[in-house]
Formats: sequence, structure tokens, C-alpha cells
Amino acid sequence: MANIETRYLGLHLKNPLIASSGPLTRQPGSVAMLEDAGIAAVVLRSIFEEQITAETSSMYAALENETSAFALEYLRADLPGQLGPEEYLRRLDAIRKRVKIPVIASCNCLSKAKWIAYARKIAQTGADALELNLYHMPVDPEETSEQIEARNVDLVRAVINEVKIPIAVKLSYHYTALPAYVRKLDRAGVKGVVLFNRFLQTDVDINRERIFYAPNYSSPNVLHSQLRWAAVLRNFIHADIGISGGIHSGDDLVKALLVGANVGMICSVLHLHPDASRTINQILTRLQEWMVDKGYADLDAFRGKLRETNLHDGRGFERAQYVKAATELFT
Repeated sequence: MANIETRYLGLHLKNPLIASSGPLTRQPGSVAMLEDAGIAAVVLRSIFEEQITAETSSMYAALENETSAFALEYLRADLPGQLGPEEYLRRLDAIRKRVKIPVIASCNCLSKAKWIAYARKIAQTGADALELNLYHMPVDPEETSEQIEARNVDLVRAVINEVKIPIAVKLSYHYTALPAYVRKLDRAGVKGVVLFNRFLQTDVDINRERIFYAPNYSSPNVLHSQLRWAAVLRNFIHADIGISGGIHSGDDLVKALLVGANVGMICSVLHLHPDASRTINQILTRLQEWMVDKGYADLDAFRGKLRETNLHDGRGFERAQYVKAATELFT
């Protein structure tokens, strides 16, 4: 049997398959089920700054009606802001005690001060690593891409300087020069980057004349972008690479590893098929069968075999594949 053990963010994993942030990574029971099914690690359901703001605002409102010296000192010390939503931390602690696999917390960051404090609490609660979800809709017409990226890198660096657990960054598609930006994050000290985030998609109901959010499950058809960028980035950065979105089978996981990913992350496939345990088993079994058929004893024997190697500026892989596909289609 082929050895499919690997490492991600400095953590030892029994295989390269991780359950990414989603409903099944929210409760101890469902996380334990994923562990029993063979998943190697989980990224907990993300917590967003708006949740922290909402909870701390209600705490402030309650305390402002108090006149005791204790309440006044509580407010003066900004303790509500430091405490944040304790439910997330309680759930993290319960999951950490329930399972043996690595548990990666996840949060969506905007304001640096609050998230530095909250990252500390996540680390103290027992998370093995922290994934920063840097999604931000750039709606300010006066703010440039350079300013947005500089702010994000500054935020990531500040968090890294405050906690000892490994930090990964989950990226969106929307960067003009993704390699340059990822290299900045790499130099800032991130241990991993995840390609890519999938967000709720807006749609328009023309009968009710309103905007609504539509389900946005991935499919293997969206995997090509992650594969392309992982192949291009692999030789440019030291950080690990996780591919998220589009992995639905063992073949998809093999593709991710061939272009240089350290792990593949699954979410949608666990909800599209009723038997999550069977799905996980099928993916891992197919990976091992493929490795045995090809004669690979472990993942390092083929990981990154199809990464970008033609040119140091990243044009070789992308340009060659584009020209080949275009000429085949139109000749």
C-alpha cells in the first residue's frame, strides 16, 4: 500500500485530504464523523468580524445601563472587545478535545486590532493553526489595489507576530498580479496559502425585483484555475499550497498533488452526496490505487511533477498550455 502521509503548515497529516470550512466543520459531532471517515484535518467554520462586532456591541449596550464601578472599569478596559464571541471558542475547545486530527480555526479579518486579540484567544484555546480568510470587496473607488494588498500583508504580519501557531491565508481569485502578492505573504511568514475562496453568489429575482444569495456549490469544472495557479506558484514560494474548490474525486486530488499542492480541501462534495464517509473513502482509495498503478511509494515521488518549470517568470506553463489548447481548438 502506498504511503499517503504528508505535512501541511508544519502539521503531520495521515493523508492529504482536509475538510475545508463549512457546515460539517462547525460541531464536535460532525467533525468526529469526518475524522472517523478518514479526513486528515479540518478547517472550522469561519467566524466573521461582523459576528464579533454584533456580540460585543450588545455587551456594551448592556453594560452602559449599569452604573456600578465594576461595569465602568469593564468598559474602560475594553473587555467586551477583548472577549469577543465566546461561543466560537467554546466550540473550538470542544472539537479539540473530541478529535485527534489537527484542527485549523478560520476567521475573516478586516480590522487589525480586534483580530490580533482574537487570534491570541484562538491560539490559547488550542487550535493547531489559523486560516485567515482575506475576503474583502473593494468598493472604495479611491483605494488602489496596492493599498488593499499592503493592508492585508500588514494584517497578516501583525497576526504572525502575535501567535505561535502556523498561519495560512485563504485567497480569492481577484488579484491583478497574484504571484507578486503571494510572494509578499510568503515573505511575511505565512505557512500556507489556500487557492481559492468560494463566496456566496448574488443573483437577481426579476419577479420580486430583489437581490438574493444563491447556493454556490463547486464542481470539478472549476478546478482548472486552482490547478493553473498552484502550478505557477509552486516554485515561487516556500509556503505550503492547499487547493480548495473543485475536488470531488480521487482523480481531482491526484491532479492537485501533481501540480504541487500539499493538500486538497473538500466541502461541496460532502454536501452533494449524502454519505460523507463513503465519499472520503472513495477519494483516498482512488489516490492510493493510482499511486500503486504508477509505482509511486509516497506523495513526494510525484508531488509537483507538473508544476511550472519552463521559465522563472511563470509564463512557460500558462503560455504553453494556452497556445496548445487554442491551436487544437481552432485548427
